[in-house]
Formats: sequence, structure tokens, C-alpha cells
Amino acid sequence: MKVNIKLIYLAFVLSLMISCEDSIYENDAELFTVEVQVNYPTHYNVDKAGDVNVRLINLENGLSVTKQSSDDGKVYFDNVKKGGYRLSFGKKIPSLEASGYGENIIDQEDINDGRLVNLNVTMEDLFLFEDVDLGKVNLKSSLPGDYLIKEVYYTGSTTPNDRAYYADHFVEIYNNTNKVLFADSLCIATVYGANGATESSPTEFSVDPDHVYLTYAWMVPGTGKQHPIMPGESIVIAQDGINHRDDSNGNPNSIDLSDASWETFLLRDVQRDIDVVEVPNMIEIFANRPNTHDWILHSYGPAIVLFKSNELDNLDVIPEPNNTQGYTIMRINSSDVLDGFESLAYANSGGYKRLPESIDAGFTYCNGIFNLESCRRKVEDNINGRIILQDTNNSSEDFEVVSFPTPYRFE
Repeated sequence: MKVNIKLIYLAFVLSLMISCEDSIYENDAELFTVEVQVNYPTHYNVDKAGDVNVRLINLENGLSVTKQSSDDGKVYFDNVKKGGYRLSFGKKIPSLEASGYGENIIDQEDINDGRLVNLNVTMEDLFLFEDVDLGKVNLKSSLPGDYLIKEVYYTGSTTPNDRAYYADHFVEIYNNTNKVLFADSLCIATVYGANGATESSPTEFSVDPDHVYLTYAWMVPGTGKQHPIMPGESIVIAQDGINHRDDSNGNPNSIDLSDASWETFLLRDVQRDIDVVEVPNMIEIFANRPNTHDWILHSYGPAIVLFKSNELDNLDVIPEPNNTQGYTIMRINSSDVLDGFESLAYANSGGYKRLPESIDAGFTYCNGIFNLESCRRKVEDNINGRIILQDTNNSSEDFEVVSFPTPYRFE
């Protein structure tokens, strides 16, 4: 009887082993290969782009793998599981090299300064389920910015009574050059369109690469050279420039923005916005909702641009689509944009992108709302104590999510 029990037990173990082997085999059978051909921008006189960093990102778990394109521009990813993905492509080349390829966005000063040209693009919302050749993808070219969006804090915080608090939003703008820049007449704006948090439709203007459509726009006052930003330094634009931690109007679980450079103050007939005397006000250029009492960055993800324009008094204002209350939005040329940042609700919200790829080829996202998470640009280099920020015009690659806002700081 004891022998029979042992035989039965052995048979049971063997059956488990066979079952496990079958399961592993079935999983292996679901793995497949993805191929893509990377080419230079269409206006270049060369085609195949080698040494391009190509990152395949799983939208469900955030895991990624990065490979480089071969000399013939080919990239192969093996052992890919079925699911939703995003492909991000990026490379930098010297201006002189780009000039030889026919680049038209650089001048002799860029070449003399050794400025690098960004080449990048993304492929969004890929559902991969079998061996596939994705064909050719052309990189887009852009130059790193001088004025850069260093940090955007939009998620907000929670009060001790577990209520949502969003008066502590801010945007930080950084001088990424080795020369003095001036904030005078620098404009900052939020971009029209849903962010994927609800079933709302993506923006109708996503197919227009030549313009950006704005809901709110603000300008730093000044006559031209009143407000310098030194190399490696920044300005902070706060929704409310108070110490939110100890102000009676604030939230002890929040942050201190009493040293903000500027704040956005909305003067209205029914006054609800706080005007902090110690922090100067931005100039309100445009408001999509005239009855709004605060400049609130959507907690699920805003898109933001910096721009300068000599035509502020003559910018196009058009009706907001599908709106019956007479609301309007402002339209600016993409060529006037100095820098852009895009965040969306989730990893798989790429279909809701609002910014043209020439301004931002990707997007970032936080892990929730009212959790104090902030989006901060990555550090690329440190030259004699001056931090150089990464700028490939791709928020997917340039920004990281940090667990607590860091205005004027990097830790």
C-alpha cells in the first residue's frame, strides 16, 4: 500500500511538471518579433538612420527595452508579448553634420556653437499581437530650447480633512543656456483639448501641425530687459504665491510658494482669486472661460507651451468646437512656440495628444491625482556647476515623475 501511494504521488508530480512545461511552451508561443525601419527626416538628403535609440514601452506595466538601429536603420525586438505599446525614437547630431544633410532649421551661429539637432518621433497606441513589420518611420528635427519648462506640478495635494487641494500648482521655467535671458514678454499658456481622463473625444486640432490652440495665456510684464534669468537659474510661476503649508488659506500638506517669481491673478467682478501683494502678477492675455476664478492646471494632465509673439493684439481667436455658450480659444503659430510640455491621464492616452510632434513628440503622465507628484525635466550634464537639462522635444524621454515638487531645486 505504501508503494502504491508513492507511485501515485510520483505520477502526480510528473503530471504537474508536464502541465508546467505545456504552460511555458504556450507562453513562449505568444512571443513574437517586431521590426521597424528608421529613416532621417524627409527633407534630408540621406535616408537610413543608424545609431538611433529606439525604446519599446509596454503601456500596461510601464516596462521598456531600448535598442539601437543598425547602419541600415533596422531595429528588431524579440520576445514581445501581446499588448499595447509605444515606440520612442531619438538621436542627436551636431549642427554641422545636420547642415550637410540639408537641415533647414539651423544657421551659422548654431554651427559655430556646436549646437546639437534633435531627431525624434514616437509611434503611439500600437497593439501588437503577432510578428509584424511596422514599416518606415521618419524622424523629425528640432533644436533644443533656451527657455525650458523645468517642472510642472499639476496633480495637487490633499488636506488633513481628505479634501482635494489644487491652489498650489506651479510651472518652473529654466535658462538652459550660458547667457543671460530675459523673461520680459515671455508668455505661458495651457493648450486646448481633453487629456484622456474621461470618454471625451480627442481634440479636433490634433491634425494641424502649424498651430497650437490655447485656453489660457499669460505674459511676464516688462519693457525688454527688466527681468533677467541668469544661466542655470529659473523663475517659478505659481497659481497662488503663498506658503501653502502655513497660510490660513492654504493646506499644511502642501508646499511653500511664497518665493515664487510670479503668480497668476484673475481680476473678476466677483473676486475669489487671492492677490498676494509680495508676489508680482502675470498679465492675463486670454481666458477661454471668463468666469473662472483661478488658473487651474488639470490634475489629470495639462499641455503647456512657452511662446513669444509680436502680434499679441492680433492673434486669432476662434469659436470653441461644439460649444453653445460662446466660448472661444486662441490660436498661435507653432513657429512661435519656444518650448512645450504634454502630460496625459494614463500611459495609454496617446490618442489624446494636443501638441504637434514638432513641439513635443511624446507625453508623460503621473500615477494619480492629489498625490503631490510632479513632472521634472531630467538633468543631462553639469558643466562647472551649471546644470544642463535634457531637451529632445519629447516629454516621454525628457521628464521624470518625482514624488514631491522641487521648485528651484533638483532634489
